[in-house]
Amino acid sequence: MNHINYIDSLSAFTVAVENITETNKTMLFRGQPNIRCKLLPQAARGHTKTVETEAKMLAHIAEYGRDYIDVDNPSTCHLLMKAHNAGLETRLLDWTINPYEALWYACHSSGSQPLVYVLNTESIPQLGMDDDPFAITQTHIMPVYGKAADKNKRLTVHASTLIQGRPQFTALEEEEGMHAALTELPIMPDLKVKIIQELNEFGVNEHSIYNNLFGLCRHVNLMYDNNPYGWMPMDSRATHDEVKSDTGESLQQFKQKYVSDFDFD
Repeated sequence: MNHINYIDSLSAFTVAVENITETNKTMLFRGQPNIRCKLLPQAARGHTKTVETEAKMLAHIAEYGRDYIDVDNPSTCHLLMKAHNAGLETRLLDWTINPYEALWYACHSSGSQPLVYVLNTESIPQLGMDDDPFAITQTHIMPVYGKAADKNKRLTVHASTLIQGRPQFTALEEEEGMHAALTELPIMPDLKVKIIQELNEFGVNEHSIYNNLFGLCRHVNLMYDNNPYGWMPMDSRATHDEVKSDTGESLQQFKQKYVSDFDFD
């Protein structure tokens, strides 16, 4: 896996991304709060689900969620994507074509080792919407079908195998052939608040990330939040006096409460 020096500003991040994408434009980005969190879909976290369990869960969605699906006779891939976007634990993993969205997710948590993964998708096969996502033997890219609000979103669909009768997923960074396709951009943990500020000034915030009324309402809530330190990651609040003196009163409108396991899938 390729490694880049620690990112300490938005400008440094931009330069790093430009250097990585200079020779290849088929890149996806994913922000994570902790480097120790492997690139595994939710179906592989905690109690790993078997293909049979995944299929049964999806069957429930197909039977009872028809009113929420926007096409007639959806394929398995379409149903899986819609259910994943609504919160079902699936074998899909979220990515974005916008590096700044990934950076926002990486910094928008109290994780102690934030980073952005960059994935070169040139050699990764595409999964057709009529293909069977449970039959694959390696990671594929799934096309995104949906609203304009999801225009930056991309998905990887991951394969599982049975080992001694137990289901197992291989983390993307450990999958054969994927090591060279990944680059890590580690973020300086102490500078997450600064980077969130810079991103907001760049127009990347709750409103732009969610791109709907939900995101706008979250952003307006933060603008009028009376808690002067609610926007800071928990691991930064010990030095809030220094931060306040550096950032000033104007930053209080962009406060956010953080959770340790925040992720965007």
